[in-house]
Amino acid sequence: MRPPSLASSFLYASILASSSLPWLASAFSNYSDSSLLLSSRVLLQDDRPKDCPPCFNCELEAFQCHQFATCNKYNGKCDCPAGFGGDDCTLPLCGSLPDGKERAPRKGKYCNCTEGWEGVNCNVCKTDNVCNSMMPEGEGGVCYKDGVTQKENYQMCAVTNRKIVDMLGDQKPESGLTKLNRSTAIWTPANGVWRVHTPRTRRLIPVRT
Repeated sequence: MRPPSLASSFLYASILASSSLPWLASAFSNYSDSSLLLSSRVLLQDDRPKDCPPCFNCELEAFQCHQFATCNKYNGKCDCPAGFGGDDCTLPLCGSLPDGKERAPRKGKYCNCTEGWEGVNCNVCKTDNVCNSMMPEGEGGVCYKDGVTQKENYQMCAVTNRKIVDMLGDQKPESGLTKLNRSTAIWTPANGVWRVHTPRTRRLIPVRT
């Protein structure tokens, strides 16, 4: 049998190499992890202007997550608790409790609440029927307006102290009360501070300043 020619050998090698490329690309993509993604992101940012601020990445020391949120190592964003949004979880969100995490950031001083909800961030119910969507059967919801807490409770109080009202001027002083299990969080929109009250210590702990 005549040995293969140089041209046929080259053609066979080319076909073998081209058939191996998808497998190599797949193996490389499976090997990639968050560190490689972070490195590629840094390389892409080298072409930015010098006065351009760095993109948010909670894995970098220059950025941090607020409201006790955890950092997602896959996208460099913070996994915010209910009621907060933004890259670092510092933006209060508008929306009622049935909206879950599908809430839009607040634009301006107040939110435009849907029917049946009120409060600074629209998380205080006004009627029983708006709570039906949170019931397994879709009916029988109860809007608790007093201090009784079943699982989660959000309340709002208008501040009428004349000295406080005069001091804030055009700002509308209100205090929101959030109770989860046995801990109580008090939101003061006038100065933007969360304070958590724990029964064991019986004191208010500043959370966000």
